[in-house]
Amino acid sequence: MKSSFRRHIATVGALTGISRILGFVRDMVTAWLLGASPLADAFFVAFRIPNLLRRFMAEGAVSVAFVPVFNEAKETDGLEKALAMFRDVMTLMFYCLIAVVILGEIIAPAMVAAIAPGFYHEPIFNTAVHLTRIMFPFILLVGIVALFMGVLNSLGHFAAPAAAPIILNIFMIGVPIAGYVLIPLFQTPADALAWGVIIGGVAQLVLQIPVLRRYKVPLSLSRDFHNPRIRQVTRLMGVAAIGASQYQIGVFIGTLLASLLAAGSVSYLWYANRLVELPLGVFAFAVGNVVLPAMSTASAHMDFERLGVLMRGSLRTVLLFTIPATVGLILLAEPIIAILFMRGRFGMGDVVNTALALQMYALALWAIGYTRIQNQALYAMQQAKLVVNISWLSQGLNILLSIVLMQPLRHAGIALASSISVAFQLICFHVILSRKGIGLNRAFFKTCGKMLLASGAMGVCIYPFLLKRFWTAGLNPQSLGVLTLCVALAIGVYFAALWAMGVRDVPGRRPSNGH
Repeated sequence: MKSSFRRHIATVGALTGISRILGFVRDMVTAWLLGASPLADAFFVAFRIPNLLRRFMAEGAVSVAFVPVFNEAKETDGLEKALAMFRDVMTLMFYCLIAVVILGEIIAPAMVAAIAPGFYHEPIFNTAVHLTRIMFPFILLVGIVALFMGVLNSLGHFAAPAAAPIILNIFMIGVPIAGYVLIPLFQTPADALAWGVIIGGVAQLVLQIPVLRRYKVPLSLSRDFHNPRIRQVTRLMGVAAIGASQYQIGVFIGTLLASLLAAGSVSYLWYANRLVELPLGVFAFAVGNVVLPAMSTASAHMDFERLGVLMRGSLRTVLLFTIPATVGLILLAEPIIAILFMRGRFGMGDVVNTALALQMYALALWAIGYTRIQNQALYAMQQAKLVVNISWLSQGLNILLSIVLMQPLRHAGIALASSISVAFQLICFHVILSRKGIGLNRAFFKTCGKMLLASGAMGVCIYPFLLKRFWTAGLNPQSLGVLTLCVALAIGVYFAALWAMGVRDVPGRRPSNGH
């Protein structure tokens, strides 16, 4: 890729990596305070609701609807008019999200009943409603932050938006420790975590303002909603919300069905999904966020050859990391979870159940990253309806398979169904893009084959360590040392094998039509 792409991807990936690591610390604190208890299930359900709406209405829809239109306006109408369009969109979004928050506070019981029907006649139902009402304003805060991210990314600035989740995690760690463990300001640890979400959301918003002012982005509200670009954004946003949030909708469905299973099932899926999101955030989402403005500019210029080059280069970079991450998470699922979470109320039984869910989710880790890039290519071409149609088919398959598989496999069946539905989506997107002349080639598949072989060699080298079951006592110097050794050995073997097979400097190479 071009040097600017490499630099931006490195910046976003590094900051996202820090955020994900802090996210693990946050999850370790959560597991320590809540375990996989009914209170933990209530918190995760409550947090899932605004988090899903954040992806559904704010982050997902904004990133794939606003960025292409803003870049198109910038190229055809000039930067000043594009920024005026941003101001109008921000104002409309602000008022809409205010209305959503007010409505959400009123119908919180109905939302909890919908997402977790198994809670309805249980004592934790009221707890989940209470926590939902605390955290629901988060959607307003993070929705505006997502719009700020879109305009800053389009202007070539990626650092501040990528750093925003770091701030959220710091407050979600700090508030419960300071306000519950050290000084009992909150009645329960779940209340402290919930307020950490809101305070962190405010801090995320504040972080973006100095950077926006430096780029002279208008932050005052507007009264003009007649700009034709606004209608273009809102139309795309409406259809893009479902497509961009496909993965999170699958997680939502999993939460709903898991609430019908044994206590702790919601928590097992939550912890497992959090681990899958680390490599996705560092590699797949980082590459996707950086490449979307460039894809949108190529599409605005009708340069589909360039768009295809960008897609193939992005896919190659994403798969370079997500294929070995898939193998690594499947093999190391149990030791990773035991070392991260097994303490306090989180026991060995919880480790085994969470590891099984993680292995099922990890089967599609590479496919989620793959579809992320496919999504960006289609959204850059403003083909949101196609994405949404495929997403509906994929979710239908997900629901059907979840119902079938949750009987014999319990919560792990729900995770497996999600993975299968993502693979189905990938195939559909591949067919659509190929028909539009944006396909792959023999060189691409040859490189992917070498990545698979290198990942297999990596797995063979670390498997003997797993026979020792070094993680059964949880976190201690020996278990942490062996796990660190396994990860370091895996990385070394993987890249050495790629080097031996002639695959070198993949992220740093400028893509050509053959790659």
